[in-house]
Amino acid sequence: MKQQNSKQSKLVFGLIIVLILVIFACLNIEPVAINFGFYQPQLPLIIVLVIMMLLGAVVSLLLGTGEKGKPNQKALAEQKASLEKEFQKTLAEKNQKISELEAAIDQLQKQKNETSTDKSKI
Repeated sequence: MKQQNSKQSKLVFGLIIVLILVIFACLNIEPVAINFGFYQPQLPLIIVLVIMMLLGAVVSLLLGTGEKGKPNQKALAEQKASLEKEFQKTLAEKNQKISELEAAIDQLQKQKNETSTDKSKI
């Protein structure tokens, strides 16, 4: 719900800006010379402003990060859960191996103690 309100407020804000720009462009209709270096066409200022606004919108659309640029939160949560399961499984296996090795060490120490006591009896 919060995301929908955010999108709506962005849309309203964008429409207000477009309306202001259109009013500004309509108030500036006198012809101006555009210098391309080798060519200087005479165009109404409204045409130049509208073209520049459209170019600005295209550039911001191409460079801006939209919904597709944001990582998918659900996919990230699933990946995190999968990695957490894998981590817990690996951790349990390592703990089991440690327990087995500690038991083996205890058994070897008992055998060593038994053999040393047997040697001292002889």
